[in-house]
Amino acid sequence: MKFLPYLPLIASFILGYLGYPFGLVFVAAIVSTLLLFPKRRLQLRNQPQAPDRNMMLDGAFLIVQQTLIHFVVFALGLFLMRMMAG
Repeated sequence: MKFLPYLPLIASFILGYLGYPFGLVFVAAIVSTLLLFPKRRLQLRNQPQAPDRNMMLDGAFLIVQQTLIHFVVFALGLFLMRMMAG
């Protein structure tokens, strides 16, 4: 279970390397978010929170963060594919 969230990252790299459209990165980011969210929720539940902490905004931030990470990995795969081809 410790390495399970890395599988969508590998999938994003392969999608970039094979030249698939960028829209599939969002699917990989959502899957990665769903894999990370239970652990993050448990961590937030065990620590004291500020009174203005909003869990919906935290979830949105996690989705945006995962999308950016997956975009970088996708771009790296795309870059390596183009370097190998030319």
